[in-house]
Amino acid sequence: MLRNSTDDRIIWRVHDDLDTKRREIDQKYDYRYSVLMLVFPRLVSEGWLNVNELAGIGTEKVEVIRTFMSLRDG
Repeated sequence: MLRNSTDDRIIWRVHDDLDTKRREIDQKYDYRYSVLMLVFPRLVSEGWLNVNELAGIGTEKVEVIRTFMSLRDG
C-alpha cells in the first residue's frame, strides 16, 4: 500500500487501519476476569470456541453466555 502510493498522507491511513485492527484484537482476546462473560459469547459466535468447551466454568455461567449470544445474534 505504501510502496505504490504517491500520497504522503497514506501513512496515516495505514496507521488508522492498524490501530483499528489492534483494538479489535484487544477486545476479542481480553482475558480479564471482569469481561470474560462478554468475550466468550463473541468467540463462540465466531467459531473460535464451542459452548461445550466452556463446561468447566459452571452451568450458570454457560447459561449467561448463551443468553448473551442470543442477544448478540438476535
